[in-house]
Amino acid sequence: MKKLIILFLIALFAASAAAQEKCDLALNSAPALFKLKLGMNAAEAKHAVDGKLKIKNKAEGTFFQNYIKKSPPKNLDGIRAIYLRFFDSKLYQIEIFYEPERNRISLEDFLRQFSAEKELPFESWKVDYGIARLDCDGFFIEADNYLNPRVQLTDEVLSARFEESQKDEKKKK
Repeated sequence: MKKLIILFLIALFAASAAAQEKCDLALNSAPALFKLKLGMNAAEAKHAVDGKLKIKNKAEGTFFQNYIKKSPPKNLDGIRAIYLRFFDSKLYQIEIFYEPERNRISLEDFLRQFSAEKELPFESWKVDYGIARLDCDGFFIEADNYLNPRVQLTDEVLSARFEESQKDEKKKK
């Protein structure tokens, strides 16, 4: 009987692993978040949100805006906070904290909604310790729902180059 249960569990695990789709979307097919796309420069990012964010033109740095004490503009409705990270004059990471839902939804339901809206393969998300990750070709998305829904979209190559530049800067000091 134990052998039968073990074989059943192995078959179940193998079937679920086989059912997972691979995300083969390329970097140029990464979803836009509030019209913001990876690779934009600061001026393009500012234009994408109709100038509603005061993004400065700089080659490297982080832009942050929160809407905790004030409401976001209509074209950013639903955002609680936003981080835009630039390196080499390109947007390499977009991090959005959404307003908490009145009726809190599960991470799985949030991922289903997000995947449907952005035409992403829901089955390709991997969840570990409450953090979901979708690895695609050249970019990845992380999401969680600890306090409120959060999504972070990252260009893998530019992010790695940024990290390397930070190591180089530390070595110089």
